[in-house]
Amino acid sequence: MFQDELRAGTRTDTGQKWSPMGYRPYTPVQIGYESLYLYLALCPFSGQGYAAFLPKLTGEWFGWFVGQINSQVSGKHLLVADGSRAHKREAFAETQLTFSKLPPYCPELNPVERVFKEVRQGLKARVFSSLAQAEQRLRAVLEALFTGRQTVIELTCFPYILNASL
Repeated sequence: MFQDELRAGTRTDTGQKWSPMGYRPYTPVQIGYESLYLYLALCPFSGQGYAAFLPKLTGEWFGWFVGQINSQVSGKHLLVADGSRAHKREAFAETQLTFSKLPPYCPELNPVERVFKEVRQGLKARVFSSLAQAEQRLRAVLEALFTGRQTVIELTCFPYILNASL
C-alpha cells in the first residue's frame, strides 16, 4: 500500500480556463482558508483504498490513521509513504504493517499523487462557504473515483510497481 496526505479547504483553486480572444474568463474565488487533510492509503494492485479526513498533519494523527488501517487488514502489509516528519516509525510498533519510505524529493514515485491530481480536478473553480461543504465535495469526488476499482488500478499501478512485484 502507498500513503500520502492532501491539504484541502475553502480556498478556491482557479486553474486555467479557455475563453475567446480578448475576453477575460470569469471564475468565482474565495480567498479565506480553513483546511483539513485527506489521509489516503491505497493498494495499486487491487484498487482498494483507506481514507480519513483529519484536522492536522501530525505524528499523532498519522498514528491514528495507521491504527485504523491495521484494524481493517488481515496479514502482513507493506505501507510506503514519503519522508514527512509526521510519518513516525513508532506508529507501526504493534501493527501488522511494515513501514518503508520513498526516496527524498520523488513524489512522482507515489501513486497516491496520481489520485490526488484527479481529486484536485474535481475541486477546481469551486467556492466552498464552509469546511463541511469542502469535505462533502471531497467525499463525492473520492467515492466517484473509487466506485470502479479498475480506474484506480489504471491510475496507480505504475510499471515500476508491477515489475518489482514479479
